Amino acid sequence: MRSSLASLTLLLGACSAAPAEPISPPAAAPPSTSTGAAAPPPSVATAAAPTASASAAPTASAVASTPPASPCPAGMALVPGGAYTMSPPRREVTVAPFCMDVSETTADEYATCVKGGKCSADNLKCAAQATYQAPGLGNHPVVCVDFEQAVTYCGAQSKRLASDEEWEWAARGGSAGHAYPWGDDKPTGKACWSGDTPLVGTCAVGATPAGDSPQGIHDLAGNVFEWTTSRIDKAGLDRVGRGGSWRDGTPEALKASRPGGFKVTYRCGFLGIRCVAAPAKP
Repeated sequence: MRSSLASLTLLLGACSAAPAEPISPPAAAPPSTSTGAAAPPPSVATAAAPTASASAAPTASAVASTPPASPCPAGMALVPGGAYTMSPPRREVTVAPFCMDVSETTADEYATCVKGGKCSADNLKCAAQATYQAPGLGNHPVVCVDFEQAVTYCGAQSKRLASDEEWEWAARGGSAGHAYPWGDDKPTGKACWSGDTPLVGTCAVGATPAGDSPQGIHDLAGNVFEWTTSRIDKAGLDRVGRGGSWRDGTPEALKASRPGGFKVTYRCGFLGIRCVAAPAKP
């Protein structure tokens, strides 16, 4: 346990570093060309077509039925619950179903919260990679937020930060237990990271859809680390951050099982926010 906790602290202090086709109704019966008196009564010839048409309409309507509404707010995806072995340290955990933001919180979304008087703009330009009010970076994840600012933002949206257990469950594809959100293949072309090409900052959220989770959640690996509510240990104030970032260049750094540790007062250019919420009750 002590060795695994020690590995979490490797990130401490690093924040200050730089860089169906439609159904056609059946054809009507052709008019009779017979001139003889033995022609069938009109009632026999005309009854078949209306009967077929009447039965076709409900069938077409059933095919086009509307799917049930999502129990999650717009912009969120439902992550089914389940149990798994979490690591490190290895332990059995059970996770209830929850809704997770499809994208990391963007600079523009955070700015809206600031304008509404519900969020703080303190020190949001802490690094060269700051995205808040940066031209052209409104759809990039907001960075330079400390733990309190992350908690406050999610609360202002009637949401919360994920726990470490929830986050890893979502990033591993739930019961699939993959190494990465997309599966077990290496991150090439699937993440905003420096393993393909060295990067100097964040990417637009959702820029690598090939790396989405089974629920369509973007950037659970790479782009920016994401605050969770979980403490690194019971005595300390440090919190677990998850997901790796644009700075990482090794596949292991983006694995769903890799935690990071950050002091609650830390702020940097590769740590941001993603919120979760409880699904609506049926």
